[in-house]
Amino acid sequence: MLVEGQFSIAAPLLGGKGVPFVAEFPLDAPLLLEPILVERPWGDQRLARYLGKTLPPGARIGESWETANDARVASGPLAGLTLRELVTRFGPALLGERGFAASQPFGDFPLLVKFIDADDVLSVQVHPDDEQARSLGQRGKTEAWHVLAAEPGAELIVGLTQPLDPSTIRTLLAERRLAEYLVRLPVQAGDTVIVPAGTLHAIGRGILLYEIQEQSDITYRFYDWNRRDAAGRSRPLHVEDGLAVLRPERQARRTQPLALDEWRTVLTACRYFLLERWEISGARVVEFAPGQTFRLLSCIAGELTLRVPPRSTIRMGVGQTTLLPATVTHLALDGQGTLLAASVPDLVGDVVAPLRTRTHDIAAIRQLAGSTGDLDPFFQQPADS
Repeated sequence: MLVEGQFSIAAPLLGGKGVPFVAEFPLDAPLLLEPILVERPWGDQRLARYLGKTLPPGARIGESWETANDARVASGPLAGLTLRELVTRFGPALLGERGFAASQPFGDFPLLVKFIDADDVLSVQVHPDDEQARSLGQRGKTEAWHVLAAEPGAELIVGLTQPLDPSTIRTLLAERRLAEYLVRLPVQAGDTVIVPAGTLHAIGRGILLYEIQEQSDITYRFYDWNRRDAAGRSRPLHVEDGLAVLRPERQARRTQPLALDEWRTVLTACRYFLLERWEISGARVVEFAPGQTFRLLSCIAGELTLRVPPRSTIRMGVGQTTLLPATVTHLALDGQGTLLAASVPDLVGDVVAPLRTRTHDIAAIRQLAGSTGDLDPFFQQPADS
């Protein structure tokens, strides 16, 4: 990782409760991030082998939280500051109008990007929606996955085969037969799946993926495959909490990507996030409307140079994530590589209108939101729920 150039600080780094945001600070440079590594019983070392992450030897690292509230800026004048501290100090100047709205009422960084290594199957679980999570002081969790690598036969659990009632689910769990009623979706590298809050789901073994989600950490486990640690202990289950938020009729769906132009593709879109894939070969320039949303750029292949003229240049390699503040309006990219780009969207301006201009039909655009239905209001016929 190499950061070249500098940008000046035009105002003190003020912030905190009761202190105005420092909107005049020239946040005109990409910010390379240092993630949080999380051990999981189902993790392994794929994050090192595939993504170049530096991991503790032998540790079962299941997740790299690229944009956790406690993730830090890796270099430059803001090095060492966490994302939560950046939001507190710079507010809308960092997040943009839409990003700042998404951060409320919690005042944190609203989107969480992860890399996940599933050496073994994850627990069968569910997440609440925003309304259900409010009493716990958090957001709900709608998420999407983009598969980076998958062993032969790899699959995701994406819902129930039929909308079972709570009593039946309790019985199936007691009899250890719930697995018979789980929908399994075979996947391969390049697939994208959107998982609305309330969907019963799990990531299967042998999968490395990128995840974009609301910034939330509420998970209710229904079933953990009778897994025990070295001391013979099992992880806690949360069946009754999970039943209270479960949408048994809902399933996660694989989306069909749609091209925005010759190098950018929309992978999925909902009210919370837009995920695009950028394929760069040589030099590219992209322009952004000022002050609307931050962008999160994660490199999944190759090596790229990101330049915000005239002062700041960052070189990104595989497995690294960069935050573009909402003040950045012009980005020059150079090299050979692939980025996943996440943002808080204007669904009409960023998704519907440009895709219709490219003559994509209504059904093709609507399916990008999966069963969230978030693109339905812009068309006449609702999606199935």
